[in-house]
Amino acid sequence: MDKVIVESLDSDFSGIVTAPNGKKVNVFFTYPGDELIVEYVKRRPRQRSLRINKTIRNHDWNLVKCNVFGECGGCTGQHIDYKEQLNLKFSPIIDGFQKDLGISIQSIPSEQIYEYRSRMDFSVFPGPIIGQRQRGNFRKVVPITSCSIQSNWANQALKDVQSVLNQMPEIIWDRRSEEGGLKYLTIRKAQNTNDGILIFTFTDGYESHPSMENFRKLCLNSLTQESLLFCYNRPKSEVSAFGRPEILRGKSTFIESVLGKSFEIPFDSFFQPNPKGFLPILSFIKERLPKTGKNLIDLFCGNGFFSLLYGDSFEHIDGYELTESSIEIASQTFQRTYPNKSHSFQIANLFMSIEPLKERDNATLILDPPRAGAGKLVNQWIRDFGPEYVFYVSCNPYSQKEDVSIFLPQYDFVDGIIIDPYPHTPHTESVLFFQRKPK
Repeated sequence: MDKVIVESLDSDFSGIVTAPNGKKVNVFFTYPGDELIVEYVKRRPRQRSLRINKTIRNHDWNLVKCNVFGECGGCTGQHIDYKEQLNLKFSPIIDGFQKDLGISIQSIPSEQIYEYRSRMDFSVFPGPIIGQRQRGNFRKVVPITSCSIQSNWANQALKDVQSVLNQMPEIIWDRRSEEGGLKYLTIRKAQNTNDGILIFTFTDGYESHPSMENFRKLCLNSLTQESLLFCYNRPKSEVSAFGRPEILRGKSTFIESVLGKSFEIPFDSFFQPNPKGFLPILSFIKERLPKTGKNLIDLFCGNGFFSLLYGDSFEHIDGYELTESSIEIASQTFQRTYPNKSHSFQIANLFMSIEPLKERDNATLILDPPRAGAGKLVNQWIRDFGPEYVFYVSCNPYSQKEDVSIFLPQYDFVDGIIIDPYPHTPHTESVLFFQRKPK
């Protein structure tokens, strides 16, 4: 065995060590100065990996609030001072934009670093165990009784469900024997309303199992949360809160309020997991919207989030999104909020075709694509036909930088910010504002 010393921290909060063979290796849940007793373990022919047999911590973990930190695959930075967290994850992004594109963006820290998440997805395994996958080991689930980054309401719901499963553990899906049915628990609690929903994800077909009738009754009698929902998807599908729904009580949506606007969110739809932490981006856009804007183009619009927030500043709205249920919600909500305003929300797979996109005069574009980015077709459309003003919102500034490099030759960068809605994780959000160059 060998001893190595943690030398520094990477942007994902992992510690960097020099392995005995001279290669740099990243090790999570460590801090500079920690000592690791390591050995190489043969995994496959011609392949060895570094195994940590012992960690000698020379850094005080008094910052850590979670009793499973270091095992759970969620947070990776609770042992690091918050200011240092910000420097680790912001600096490479800010430096990269400046070096590669000549763009300077400002950083904004979070005002709340615990109890901020409005959605958490938990794996359910025989035991009964409700928890998070262990980092680096998808097959092992770390039991969790309380999570420091979700609300007290959500933590109470977690305990309530654990009590129910203790009474009927046979309901849980055993991935080896393929018996049982329950795979995941998803807890969604709005930050600014009293709405919340518990979502149980089962294997498809298990709804007719003889045990389900008793489990339904047990949930209805033991769980006090207003909305309870079962959903069913393929046994081998490791996806939570997705599939054919069965409403046990309440409704399949919940209401969140942001900047005085109400959003109806389907159980299987994405919505900002920390609306309060996202407010700096919303204020940034609001303050920079053109005073005489006529048309708003909302790409990857989801439930119509930006269209609803800023709809009163435009005469017409065009929204595009892949998910049918989201488009339906967006259209209905917008119609209720702005009954006399012209709008069009369309189902569109913008990664496959940009044919549905319409060119509009005096238009502003807001796009908020998935982590992988907006895609080549959309970025080329912005470059060739994009409107005068562009706000690019991103949950992955690294893919955002690659996208921006495609259309930047036709635009002037005005300003931008990067924020931290997810403290103790390496994830960030950003928004960049561009104006088309004069012809």
